[in-house]
Amino acid sequence: MTKRIPPKPENLKLTEEEPSLLFAIQELIKTNGIDWNEWWDEWKKGIPNRNQQVTNYRIEDWLRPKYIELTQPDSKSGTRHIEYFPDRDNESESFILSGTSRDLILHIIAIGYRSVSDTNNIPGKNSKPPLKGFPLIELRFVSLEGNIGVKWLRLAGYTDDIKIADRKLSKLVVSSDIKRWAAKIKKVFGDTKYVWKKGKECLSYSGQVARLQGIEGYAYVSNKTDGIELFTAILKIIDAVPDTNGFNYSGSTSTSKHKKQNGEITIINKQVKILESRQIANCEFYSAQLRLPLMNKPIPLFKKNVILYK
Repeated sequence: MTKRIPPKPENLKLTEEEPSLLFAIQELIKTNGIDWNEWWDEWKKGIPNRNQQVTNYRIEDWLRPKYIELTQPDSKSGTRHIEYFPDRDNESESFILSGTSRDLILHIIAIGYRSVSDTNNIPGKNSKPPLKGFPLIELRFVSLEGNIGVKWLRLAGYTDDIKIADRKLSKLVVSSDIKRWAAKIKKVFGDTKYVWKKGKECLSYSGQVARLQGIEGYAYVSNKTDGIELFTAILKIIDAVPDTNGFNYSGSTSTSKHKKQNGEITIINKQVKILESRQIANCEFYSAQLRLPLMNKPIPLFKKNVILYK
């Protein structure tokens, strides 16, 4: 029996007289026939005409996503690489995704399903309590250059759902609570003109205590001391102090990994500005608002040194 010898890869290439066909085949494999830009425009706006009672995404809670194209202009792999942010205002959560357009879409949708699962599933034995579903305070910081920083504080132990409060599972949020939080924000952040010194280093605050305090996460900072100061200030809103054992500090050993880049590159025949992966900026505290799960719109608490909820 004669053994079949597979053709060599170079014998499968088209000749130079057929570059248009080769390009078409490569593009079809790369895109799967999907118009990525059209899909993305639909996705970031949210899916209309949804049944809010059964949908995976509550209409009022839809977070506008964003992505950064990481594919190099000289890439020959036939795949794309992006950094995906489920919430464009929350830089602390992102995912590096790779694949064809269809692969990227499946990855992004899977991330959405995971978030829903984290919200709806009952935690197993020894697992951390879920934070999503509790009221949330959103703090916004802005630099003179227009850079924006956002930090969240989940109000664990509070609820705007009377049914949950009646079962003594959480305390019902009342007007006096909101006034107290607004006053604290003004004292801690407004009166001091607090500045979040964003940098290339990363400080995380995690663990059972951090999660129960509603602030488990991380921030890009200029140094460890500034990072601890940021988390400490946020916790003052609820008269809490951080667990000193919950902090973990890390920095890149590379001198060029997060180096500031200038200029533009061409991607899919379009000029795209190169963005820094970790921007250096002094972001001064600007505003705060309260998000309640059952309300369609956030409640303004503070802006430009003025308490808005009285």
